[in-house]
Amino acid sequence: MEKSKTKSSFKIWFELGALIFGTYCGANMASGAYAAGYIVTKGGGWMLVWLLMFFAFMAFFCAIGLNYVRAFKIKNYNEYYLTLWNLNRPDANKGLKVAVSTVYDIYSLCSGLITVAATIALFGTLMNTLFGIPNLAACIAGAVLFSFLTMNGAAFLRKFNSVMTISLLVCITAILIAVIGDRGAVLSERLGNFNIGADWTGTTVKAHFAMFLSYCWATSSWGSSLCNYADDVTTSKDAIGSGITIGVLVTFLFGITGLIVLPYMPEIMGDAPILSICTMYLPKVLTIVYWVVVIFSVVSTAPTFTYNMSNRWAAVWKTEKIDRRRKILVISTVYLFAALLLSRIGLMKIVQKGYVLMGQAALYIVVIPLLFTIYRVWKKDREEAGK
Repeated sequence: MEKSKTKSSFKIWFELGALIFGTYCGANMASGAYAAGYIVTKGGGWMLVWLLMFFAFMAFFCAIGLNYVRAFKIKNYNEYYLTLWNLNRPDANKGLKVAVSTVYDIYSLCSGLITVAATIALFGTLMNTLFGIPNLAACIAGAVLFSFLTMNGAAFLRKFNSVMTISLLVCITAILIAVIGDRGAVLSERLGNFNIGADWTGTTVKAHFAMFLSYCWATSSWGSSLCNYADDVTTSKDAIGSGITIGVLVTFLFGITGLIVLPYMPEIMGDAPILSICTMYLPKVLTIVYWVVVIFSVVSTAPTFTYNMSNRWAAVWKTEKIDRRRKILVISTVYLFAALLLSRIGLMKIVQKGYVLMGQAALYIVVIPLLFTIYRVWKKDREEAGK
């Protein structure tokens, strides 16, 4: 009985971990832009520091966010943020509720658009490179594809991302093995070395730390996305276990892409460093493997973020003439084409500027109130246990 219970818990943890793994392994991760822009920017020694730092933030905020979602039975990001400010009560001030909803709608819209825009930008670039499809046409095709995937809902996306996670791990590991064969000695020399790489960019380690810290604060908002998929999280153990599993899987993803890019720095910095590595330094078959990684990553990222937004506004759209699936299709299509317009800025600019701005905003409007939920959840659980 205990073994069956443990297996059931691990299934919950892995499905949520796989969901976020697949979501994180989007345009920014699969292209190597995250690795080049954040993780190996200052070399292989500081890489380990940034990975540990990211894991601590990601696991902590996902765990407390999921526990908060469990305790208050939250179903979409609007409920999540209203409850964060204790405005989910029937007698709460309506003006305050509208003000808080507006602030977080804007934050969630901008945060999601940045990620989805980056995904569409990479999709367009790769379809152009692979098949010669004009970039804009490929981006439009991607937006349409993501709309139909989003329409299938949360249960589909959980299972879909579990399959994607295993596939992505296999493909990325194959690329890493080839990198070790090509530049294993360089990787060995740089990994853990705090001297090589400190001067690769014009910024100081202190400045990079400040930028990366701002990025890490953005992990505090993951609970608002996870609430759409957390129906099976019914205990604190599952919330904490899921949070740690998410932290492990996503940090591993940062780490393995960092190891791929590290031996080729700094000359490989650009919008798609891993693609450049595959085409310039590795056997041609690895370029094909990379296409698989990218295609899997883009179709596992954009729908998850798009569903987060669509699920929120489908609840507001009260008409009975259109069923829920069609509402989500319409909302997701509008959202994705807004992301399409933003994607024209370029992938690296989106990664380096957009996420830092969202992280800085998150510190004030998400992190501080979320920390207070630790006590509120403890108090609520005590009250319910005493009934």
